[in-house]
Amino acid sequence: MRTRKWGKAGERLDPIERQKRLRELAIKRNQAEARQKRDLEEGLRLWRAGKLIPWRITFALDAIEADGPEVDIACGAREPDVDHWELGIKYPTWEQTEALSRYTGFTVPWFCIDGSPPSIHDTTLRFHLPKAQVQELECWERERVRRFLPEAIAATLAGREYVYEPTQESLW
Repeated sequence: MRTRKWGKAGERLDPIERQKRLRELAIKRNQAEARQKRDLEEGLRLWRAGKLIPWRITFALDAIEADGPEVDIACGAREPDVDHWELGIKYPTWEQTEALSRYTGFTVPWFCIDGSPPSIHDTTLRFHLPKAQVQELECWERERVRRFLPEAIAATLAGREYVYEPTQESLW
């Protein structure tokens, strides 16, 4: 790692000050690596427990203004898998969850924090709904996609592909 040999206003650092800065940089780097490792371990535990929250995926993608097939590619998914994650009808694999985290810059545990989601009018989720259901948008305001379907989570954790079959009792 290359470090600066200069202090303030073009003054050279003495060897002791330079060693002190090198130690401080190493400490910061080690702390960041430890924090990242803890976040991944906690994220894996939460992912296995089925705690990912669909509206958080939508929020994160909106925050970085990401949409379209490039999101699926970046997350190691096939089109329209990411849309299905946002709708809560397909649960991402651990590898896809890690890729989503790297792509958006949000930690995996962040995707599991339950709280008040933003209004659907503030996200792009309304664009992922079929046109025939746009009139039911207000229902989404009340229902918000807070959880994945239990059968989608179970299938992913078992290593199976889950195919959503709409029923009368479904979200629509």
